Amino acid sequence: MQITKREFLKKLGLVGAAGVTDVAFGDQVPADTGSAERFFIRDEDDWSVKRVFDIPHSMTDGPSAFLKDGKVYRPMCEVPIFHETDVVVVGGGPAGFSAAIAAARAGAKVALVERYGSLGGLFTNGLVLLLMATSIKEDGKWKLVTKGLAKEFMDRGLKEGISTGNFTDQHHWQPTLDAEGSKYLMDKMIAEAKVEMFFHSWGVDVIQDGAEVKGVIFESKQGTQAILAKQVVDATGDGDLLFCAGGNYRQVTHGIGHCVQLANMDRITAKNPHCDKDGKRFRHWPMRSNEPNRGLWWGNMGPGPKGNGLDVRELSRAEVNFRRRWWEQVREMQKTPGWEQVYIANTCSQIGVRNTRLVDAEFVVDAAAAHEAVPADTVAWAGDGGAGYGIAVPYRQLLPKKVENLLCCGRMLGAPDTIETLRLITPCMTTGEAAGVAAAMAALKGVHPRDLDVKSLRKALAAANVYLS
Repeated sequence: MQITKREFLKKLGLVGAAGVTDVAFGDQVPADTGSAERFFIRDEDDWSVKRVFDIPHSMTDGPSAFLKDGKVYRPMCEVPIFHETDVVVVGGGPAGFSAAIAAARAGAKVALVERYGSLGGLFTNGLVLLLMATSIKEDGKWKLVTKGLAKEFMDRGLKEGISTGNFTDQHHWQPTLDAEGSKYLMDKMIAEAKVEMFFHSWGVDVIQDGAEVKGVIFESKQGTQAILAKQVVDATGDGDLLFCAGGNYRQVTHGIGHCVQLANMDRITAKNPHCDKDGKRFRHWPMRSNEPNRGLWWGNMGPGPKGNGLDVRELSRAEVNFRRRWWEQVREMQKTPGWEQVYIANTCSQIGVRNTRLVDAEFVVDAAAAHEAVPADTVAWAGDGGAGYGIAVPYRQLLPKKVENLLCCGRMLGAPDTIETLRLITPCMTTGEAAGVAAAMAALKGVHPRDLDVKSLRKALAAANVYLS
């Protein structure tokens, strides 16, 4: 059985999309039927029916870079406008995920650009599955300060069966969530908020007029394209858009991590922890699961080398070395009585770069500032991540100097003595939510984020159950 080209496009929901000849589909979105069926061509009588069909070209190539006098030049060329929106968020990690949903719930039209094919960043793709820094201790009891979207996500994770533990004032809520379940839940929440999601797209530049950012440039299989936006949220973690916009930053180095999931953890028969030759427990040989799936254990190789997380050579070397170390270690484990059935289920697809650029914001929260009185413009909190105190994040920390219409969030905030807490998953969610609401309000009011009425912003955040003080 064969079908016509038009029937094929109809099955994909693409009939009438931008003429489909020599142009990107852009904003012509296929109708979502709510079913996966539209993505498949089926023939009940003959499963092996021909499934590959010619379709018209959907994009055209522009002039290529060229060599001249030993130097490489890019010719000036038009960049197609792929999409227009109120707010574009670049980076789909915990901060960008929260920023996009918060902006959409605040009434803005929102697009989210993510380089991988799933949301969560270092949380899911990096297998950093423990949600820390949720609470602060007051009068001997734990108090939850990462509320709003962070709490909603944790609550829904429990309901979906992808999370461990619950919060009481007697203990610190630090649940471990299943990576695949979390990706599913994030997809679901993004769809509920009606955020336009663009996966496999890498934000590489900003569109700028003087100090004002007008949108972003991204690269994908469809080439180089532009998204015009009234406000931009940099949730890349590395401050990539801040850098492209000419904003100031502090570059730091930190131990690079690499996470793994071990399987068959419920089949360990050893009675005692494995010890090295000096009789010390070897920390990477766990005795039990720490995930909702009792057969799995997630863990980190450790702080790793103090590498430059912006250097592709260093990142490439680290990837290879980490995988080699995990493989060799687990091979030794399999030779040890009691650990024979344990094996590597998965290594992280996103290497654990902890810090690179820290934004030079209107106010930078260092340890000294964190111990002072709670700022009047506080818009987010980080709980105790091991430092012994929580951190109130003022709105000024989200505002980079010199650049307009760009808000920063996630692990590019803070100083070297506070980033160990601010880079963690739930603080990224809280600062992302604050940036998203601020971006939406600025876009809808037609003002720069720097000129936004902070009292109105705090009122909107409080209405969304965000903890402020």
